[in-house]
Amino acid sequence: MVRIAIAGGTGGLGRTLLDELAQNSDHIVFVLSRKPGLPFDSPANVRCLVTKYENVDDLKELLKNNEIHTVISTMNPPLPEVHAAQDNLIRAAAQSGTVKRFIPSEWAVDYFTDDERLPLSWKVPKRQSIAELKKHPELEYTMVYNGYFLDYYGMPHCESYMLREAPFIDIAARKAGIPGSGNEKVTFTYTKDVANFVRKLVESESKWPARSVIAGDVFTFNEVLEVAERVRGERFDVAYDSLDDLRKGKITEIPSYLPLYDAFSKEFMLEMMAGFGVAMATGVFAFEGDLLNETYPEIHTTKMRDFIKHHWHGR
Repeated sequence: MVRIAIAGGTGGLGRTLLDELAQNSDHIVFVLSRKPGLPFDSPANVRCLVTKYENVDDLKELLKNNEIHTVISTMNPPLPEVHAAQDNLIRAAAQSGTVKRFIPSEWAVDYFTDDERLPLSWKVPKRQSIAELKKHPELEYTMVYNGYFLDYYGMPHCESYMLREAPFIDIAARKAGIPGSGNEKVTFTYTKDVANFVRKLVESESKWPARSVIAGDVFTFNEVLEVAERVRGERFDVAYDSLDDLRKGKITEIPSYLPLYDAFSKEFMLEMMAGFGVAMATGVFAFEGDLLNETYPEIHTTKMRDFIKHHWHGR
């Protein structure tokens, strides 16, 4: 039995992790929330803790009094104030005396990648959070890297708590703005598969690796496009954004980006898409080698081709 606290557990990846971890009725899963109560029905082993991240001492007592053993952060979006809250959560966990393990909010790629291949301004607060973790050897931690979320290519038809978006290829609108040549390999992982691996980590008594790398499937964007066009039965309107343009922040806007400007600023969204586009075009998302998949071969991950066919066939 593990007593787990999830920061950001009311939506997105955090909600998926909550669902997976709560399936084991021996675990007690706490959602750290700024608001009282949960906006959804939950099983008896799920509880809500009203949390204020500004005061480390209060946060420490909250973790200690509820005997939290493992903290998982899915805090988002990647803004300085969000990571300041995560840094306080790290400090409180280290001081609590009960927390032994911590997973920070990484969930994509290694944000220590150089600016030439991953030009994102908000890498800095992410790096600061890892630096904070390293100050506390009493906390065992792992950074989970899963590439890009596969969910986006089944929306709105797939089961997912992620914010609806369709990066680079909008299957619904039959339009694409592909980074680079489209022939570079990119790792995609379904959030449900990420949650399955995280559950294995939480329940494992083995020492965590510093990096936990997951690869659900590895595809090129040209391969994604080919499958999508075949399933939808017609050619898409396609543009390719050069590496030079992406590094200048120039990116082809596709219809799926427009609703996101209500949740984030247009400037932030386009910077993020262009930055990730550079990373994809330079191979940062091509995971190989020491994968968590090899540690847990019993987990059969969702594949891109099957995923698109299942959710888009006949639509």
